[in-house]
Amino acid sequence: MTKHKIQSLDIFLMNEQLFTCPHCGVICETIASFYHTNSKRFIQVCYEKDCLFICYEEEDEYYLKLWKVIF
Repeated sequence: MTKHKIQSLDIFLMNEQLFTCPHCGVICETIASFYHTNSKRFIQVCYEKDCLFICYEEEDEYYLKLWKVIF
């Protein structure tokens, strides 16, 4: 049986621009939206065939409250 290691995804804050891959610069595509939940999060994937980077993009207000920067 093959064991797979689960790795957590990087988190990036949302802004008004389209999300681009931090590794290759290609515009990413949203593959899952959890914006209707309390986490206000999207899962983004880079479709560049040599990259395929996957990450979270989440709303900055939630992130700042989570780390108790704002209340």
